[in-house]
Amino acid sequence: MDIHVLKTFVAVCEYSGFSAAAEKLGYTQSTVSSQIRQLETELDTVLFDRFYHRINLTADGVVVLQYARSMLEDHKKMLAALKKAETVAGDIRLAMSSSICSRFFQDDFLAFRQRWPGIHLVVLESGTQQMFDMLRKNEADLVFTLDSHIYHSEFVICAEREEKVHFIASPEHPLLGRGPLSLKELCTESFVLTERGMSYRRLLDDMLASHSLEIKPVLEIGNPLQICSIVHSGTTLSFLPDFITQQYIDQGKLALLPVENCNLSVWTQLLIHKNKWRSPALNAFIDFYQNIIAEQP
Repeated sequence: MDIHVLKTFVAVCEYSGFSAAAEKLGYTQSTVSSQIRQLETELDTVLFDRFYHRINLTADGVVVLQYARSMLEDHKKMLAALKKAETVAGDIRLAMSSSICSRFFQDDFLAFRQRWPGIHLVVLESGTQQMFDMLRKNEADLVFTLDSHIYHSEFVICAEREEKVHFIASPEHPLLGRGPLSLKELCTESFVLTERGMSYRRLLDDMLASHSLEIKPVLEIGNPLQICSIVHSGTTLSFLPDFITQQYIDQGKLALLPVENCNLSVWTQLLIHKNKWRSPALNAFIDFYQNIIAEQP
């Protein structure tokens, strides 16, 4: 749909006539009439009721006007964003966990790079507490966390989403046929877990401790994708966020274990220090990832 035709249609509506719109746009009246016919043909509807020298919008015309104005506004914003992309430049230091890095810095970062080629990004992988120390010391500009929900007056939440965490097993594991399991039953099984410092491992340990239980894993490893591969190939269990395991579950390589009284979540959060000056580059990054996080399934 030609954006110029939409502008002509909106002008006809706002100036209540073809001749007035033509004069405003610098077109001939015949050009305006031709563009309106083009739009009516494309939409397969009549946009105006014509009465001698007067026109009124039809019911369909009212609907099209609403969408046309919205489309023109989006077009204006797009042009402004493209213009900004040419000029916004700078460095961003982003502290984050490896799990977040694998989720948001593949296709998403390539799209960000194409849109903002002048922004140079430095990723600093670290634990949650170290990340916030870096924010306080201005050694990082933003943190991307995967942890329990963080709400602190010292930091501003730019974006967030809840991430469910579940026990997982190979689809052939005998426990899958036994119905809901108790935590006590699970603790007798062999586990492969992330290191104790990682957020969802800490969440698991705290939950088990509240029931006077403990899991002693046969293997502790930092890479959650390696854990998925190990669990798929053997009889061990694990405990990981759904966004890490979902692809394996969809492919039939892993399955969620039903566990009684186990409804746990961690949070993906993008945070900045409340006193941090937001450069154009920082604002561009925050705006981009606010949309990415909101659109995640």
